Amino acid sequence: MFESVTQRDLRTQMEQHLLMVEEVLGGLDQFAQGLERRITRIEEGLGLEPEGLSTAGWVADLQRVKSELARLRKA
Repeated sequence: MFESVTQRDLRTQMEQHLLMVEEVLGGLDQFAQGLERRITRIEEGLGLEPEGLSTAGWVADLQRVKSELARLRKA
């Protein structure tokens, strides 16, 4: 069985396998980049920053509405 396989055949098969591995890794890289973009959009929407919450975003908007509602209830 192995006698019929030449070094050239093995090299060709290895090159084909390496190309397939490169394609898979490229696809994984694109997937990871897409996830990073989605996470960034979510963080921006929530108003999350490395230092904590910002004054912009959904969470900040909810805090403002909550404060306004509390003020209206007291009035």
